[in-house]
Amino acid sequence: MIFGVPREIRAHEYRVGALPFLVKELVRRGHQVLVEAGAGESCKATDSQYEQAGATVVPSSEKLYSQVDVILKVREPMSVEFDLIKPDQIIMSFFHFANRPELAKSLAARGCTCLAYEMVEEVDHSHPITLPISMISGKMAVINGAYFLQKPLGGAGTLLGHLMGNEPARVVILGSGNVGQQAAITAAQLGANVFVLDTDYHKLQNLDLLGYNNITTLFSNDDNIRELLPETDLLIACVQVPQESPPKIVTREMVKTMREGSVIVDVDIDMGGSVETSKATNHDNPTFAVDGVIHYCVPNISAGVPVAASRALSAALTPYLIRIAEVGFEDALLSDPVLASGLVIYKGFVVKERIAQLCDLPVADLVSKIEEFREK
Repeated sequence: MIFGVPREIRAHEYRVGALPFLVKELVRRGHQVLVEAGAGESCKATDSQYEQAGATVVPSSEKLYSQVDVILKVREPMSVEFDLIKPDQIIMSFFHFANRPELAKSLAARGCTCLAYEMVEEVDHSHPITLPISMISGKMAVINGAYFLQKPLGGAGTLLGHLMGNEPARVVILGSGNVGQQAAITAAQLGANVFVLDTDYHKLQNLDLLGYNNITTLFSNDDNIRELLPETDLLIACVQVPQESPPKIVTREMVKTMREGSVIVDVDIDMGGSVETSKATNHDNPTFAVDGVIHYCVPNISAGVPVAASRALSAALTPYLIRIAEVGFEDALLSDPVLASGLVIYKGFVVKERIAQLCDLPVADLVSKIEEFREK
């Protein structure tokens, strides 16, 4: 097989689909890897390092797409890349199809295969590929939220960290998954009073067991949220539901009750946001204000730390790509239900029921389709 690592062209996407240490594992198993020139430059991965790992550096995305079987990306292809995609190519990336059904339809029409990292799910419903990215997003949500609490940036001038003689800042976190847990730990270590709300009792219990005396866990409902928001300095929303757009947990009326200069970080914005007043921003213009409340809604929050994010992503991908390299893509899917859980489109056919519903397309059975194409 020939694997390809293109340069990400989305604005402010500094991560890369595979670092040299992952490339080396593929080459060791007899496969070719093409890397677009400059693909890893923001991640401290030079072209020469890729070449030392056994990759061939090519000058353009056109050159790369024309030769490879498997494309390793970070973000979903943009429309200008669609014409580069060939039928039967495999694209592995974060896609977020639940919020982008038109993207799924367009890629299915190309006849390609798409494996979505965010949908790869273990038996216990954990998401092994998104886990490290979620952990980074949780930490960055607190760090960036604390930054925009500064007065010159429109915030209230509140210090999130502990300081003798000052009342600790209040941080409210909606959701206690991987993002929420890391956000809670980071805020608690800074000395804030942290309130975490969720409807999953076991997740809240696990957070309690960490032993932080400045983290309070509460069942998530309108009453608890409405009671907390008027005294909240930093609100972090991270309630993503796999394969679904998140519900609007915080309404416009709730936002109006928050103090002027308080900050909202909507980590769910990649899937549409869970705060009614949210809209996607970017790293150039990351914030806007509604009723005096600062909103930080950057979708690719972890792209701000591409060195750590790319290393974490490549490490998470390594066992799956080794499996694909050793037995082939189809056999890897048939033998590993965890990997297969991330497959959304197979050779132009949507095999994930929820995405097929959103696209108003028929859902195909993956095993049947693999057998069908093998017989051709």
